[in-house]
Amino acid sequence: MPKPKQEHLKYLYRDVTRHGQERWYYRKSGKAKIRLNAPYGTEEFYKELALARFDLSNTGTTEPKRTKKKLPLDGTFKWLADQYLTRAMKNLAPATQIQKRRVLHAVCEETCLSQSGQRLGDMSFKGLQKQHIAILRDQKGETPEAANHRLRSISTMFNWAVEVGLAGNNPADHVKKIKNYSEGHHALTQQEIAQFLERHPKGTKAYLAMQIFRYTGLRISDTARLGRQHLYTINTEDGPQLRFKIAPQKSSKLQRLPVAIDLPVLPPLAEALEGIDHSHLTFLITEWNRPYSVKGLGNRMRNWFDMAGLPHCSAHGIRKAGAVLAAENGATSNQLLSMFGWTKLEQAELYTRMAQRKVLGDKGVHFLSGEKKKSGST
Repeated sequence: MPKPKQEHLKYLYRDVTRHGQERWYYRKSGKAKIRLNAPYGTEEFYKELALARFDLSNTGTTEPKRTKKKLPLDGTFKWLADQYLTRAMKNLAPATQIQKRRVLHAVCEETCLSQSGQRLGDMSFKGLQKQHIAILRDQKGETPEAANHRLRSISTMFNWAVEVGLAGNNPADHVKKIKNYSEGHHALTQQEIAQFLERHPKGTKAYLAMQIFRYTGLRISDTARLGRQHLYTINTEDGPQLRFKIAPQKSSKLQRLPVAIDLPVLPPLAEALEGIDHSHLTFLITEWNRPYSVKGLGNRMRNWFDMAGLPHCSAHGIRKAGAVLAAENGATSNQLLSMFGWTKLEQAELYTRMAQRKVLGDKGVHFLSGEKKKSGST
């Protein structure tokens, strides 16, 4: 094969590696650099060079071209979702942001509203109506909780869009939630807590975790970061009182006035904290002496429950058990709000209603035996 003309050789570049190996490249102005692999001066080398001159190289290595990220078109559902996720969620807890982003991105991938299989993310959001939102909800119909969470996420996004003038109405208005007959997370019984503590006795990390969950009522996202910085002492008529104060991650950023849980450290928890043998700020740390992530603590609790023969139990079930116990012992809805950091009264009233039903049932069950109400009894 004849050698190329001198005018083409000027686009050849040579470099030498630190190991003394010679490398050759062909690069014309404005084009990507192409690696020539054959030894210089051989017939195969000139074949590669000829291919490179016409951008036909299939043996050389080209520099990867940077491609710009394709942005969604204005007015599409994906565009609206991006606007919402960028502008409206700055004040939400990180875990909530991740959850909403995941839900809305999944909705963007839905093709159930198009006969041609077009993604909802590529379609205009302005034509969406009540029946379309119901169809999107029903795609998760087998899991009512996920379906209702999807509905809430869409509705919240459109409420924001109406507020800032990006949408004229909320098509999710009046779309009903799917009835969920599940009771959600199992609330641990006192027997199950005792079984856990029997498997994980005092002095173990699992014991400390159970006592923190049990006697603070905190969510796992707050338990993972609870530490010495949240403790303080006040003087009372009965002497010094140790307390803890923490702003829940999930709800504090949503309120004009920040929510804070401020409660006494109960004796069983104080005793467990005294047994901590490290100086880290957070009470619960990993084997590598680092604070747990929320996911990491959740996985660890899962392992500890499994080891105790309680595969149906979870960390959230401890919090739920505390709410049930407090309500059955007479705590009011407002007291539960303060104890558990809830922001909606109906969350607390759910537990007080259940407790009241149980009390009334206990008082009324004797009627099943035909006994009459005794004079003066209540």
